[in-house]
Amino acid sequence: MPQDRSISALRTLRPESDREIFWFRDDLHQPYPISPMGMTTIQKHHAWGYHVAAAQTQLPPSKGAHVKLHKGRVYLGFALIDDPEEVGRRAEVFGELVERCKDHWGEYYRGYISEVIANLSSLAAVDASRLTTPHLLEHLKRAEEANRRHWEIHFALMYPADAIYLAFEAFCQGYGLEEKDFVELLKGFSSTPAQTDEGLWDLARAARETGLEEAIRATPPAALADVLRESPGGREWLELLDSFLQTHGNRISAAHLDVMFPTWREDPKPVLETIESYFARMDGGWDLLEAREAVVRQREEAIAAFAERVSTEDRPTFERLLKVAQEVYAYQEDHGFYIDQGSTAALHYALVACGHRLQRFGLLEQAEDVFFLTYHELVEVLTDLARDEEIGTYHHLALVPPLVQERRESWEQAAVSDAPLTVGNVPQTMTDPIAIKVFGIIDEVLHPKGEKEVVERLEGFPGSAGVVEGPARVILSFEEFPNLQAGEILVCPYTSTAWTPLFLKIAGVVTDTGGMLTHAAIAAREYGLPAVVGTWNATNSIGNGDLVRVDGNAGVVEILRRADGAG
Repeated sequence: MPQDRSISALRTLRPESDREIFWFRDDLHQPYPISPMGMTTIQKHHAWGYHVAAAQTQLPPSKGAHVKLHKGRVYLGFALIDDPEEVGRRAEVFGELVERCKDHWGEYYRGYISEVIANLSSLAAVDASRLTTPHLLEHLKRAEEANRRHWEIHFALMYPADAIYLAFEAFCQGYGLEEKDFVELLKGFSSTPAQTDEGLWDLARAARETGLEEAIRATPPAALADVLRESPGGREWLELLDSFLQTHGNRISAAHLDVMFPTWREDPKPVLETIESYFARMDGGWDLLEAREAVVRQREEAIAAFAERVSTEDRPTFERLLKVAQEVYAYQEDHGFYIDQGSTAALHYALVACGHRLQRFGLLEQAEDVFFLTYHELVEVLTDLARDEEIGTYHHLALVPPLVQERRESWEQAAVSDAPLTVGNVPQTMTDPIAIKVFGIIDEVLHPKGEKEVVERLEGFPGSAGVVEGPARVILSFEEFPNLQAGEILVCPYTSTAWTPLFLKIAGVVTDTGGMLTHAAIAAREYGLPAVVGTWNATNSIGNGDLVRVDGNAGVVEILRRADGAG
């Protein structure tokens, strides 16, 4: 564990002394090795947010998960409250909060999210590159503190939201409606991620209408702006692109619980590649707005059909729960725009500014190397530079460069390390509904037959209804996004909001991780795509070009024919 202790001795998972807790590798949020900066900022805040919100809301079953590092990967530690009396006391308080939220969710949500928006606006108003080093240090501290506060808010919203979802699910199950069918009553409402995708679609349409499609197809993203500036139509389109990035450009290109990855605003290559890929969808006659209207019609038809089964006596309860369940279901995606994306990006931008400052002093070869320092190391370096630039530079020149090199090598090695799926006190059965709904941790995952076993048939959660057959495309990271072609089945470890634009061109999706409330399942429903999530073995069993059948009704994926002709 030397590399783990190097990042954070405090948060290094020690299997022997930590064996009383059930630890689970968090591939859903962080499928890559974590950077030192990511572990000591967002991951630290993530765990803190669990605990603060659990105390604030009096979440009954636990006081929130712990987060530790093992073989360069992030693990969640699930510790439940054992005392039935304490659980009962907490359940009473939490139940009162949930009841209030059932009638006043909008007010509850806006009260918190307005604080997030105000903090982000304040940080965005600062041009960190122009600050003196002492003021840059203070700006960094403000960004770090805001991120910490926003994760407290994240869980203060998530806990009652998920409880409301579970309450509505239980009501529907009482009338024989399974979860895979009851989620049809909730989909089809506008959210900020949906607005992002609509903006991308509008950019593609504007490019085609302006006659820029050929230039976008033929020009590498890095050179596209120079080419388009040569024509009035191109310049106008670039203004539309810039406006889009100002609003939606805070999406992190990869895992949103690590600050090291660039945003769309810094590198719009993913945006340009996505726009180019949409031309093929247009050629096939597909239209985003028509697809959205179809999803809304399906929702209203599902609501009408189920309402006929509800008794007159239960109709008021149904209408009350339906309204708030639709609101909290939309929240699952919407809050990510402000917290998962916006707050991560705000801290990322502050850190990049610090990286450029250290690069200017010769302490870093490139600004991005700042992510191989821990937060407290960076604060120490900036504090010394603020005290005396000349002495601070000399002092840290012998300290920072070799540490960054060592940490980078350890981070690269962690990508190929054999980090186990579970560690510690693995329960015989999983009863935590959040662990099941969000992370997809079911008994078969706790006691797998073999995570790396290649199989011809996979089972998971029926994330989104429908059946589709098509060629598979295995995408393991954001760098591989351009490889995905229109009409293919996306097979991946997980998805986040950064992956959402891919949903406009795929025929279906299969993931290793996640449950019914994971991003891939929710996004697939919004686009009317069959999805099976939480298979835990898809990317290992399915290869590029394999013909697969995705049954989103049953939660089953079958490999019909291998790309090499087998099967």
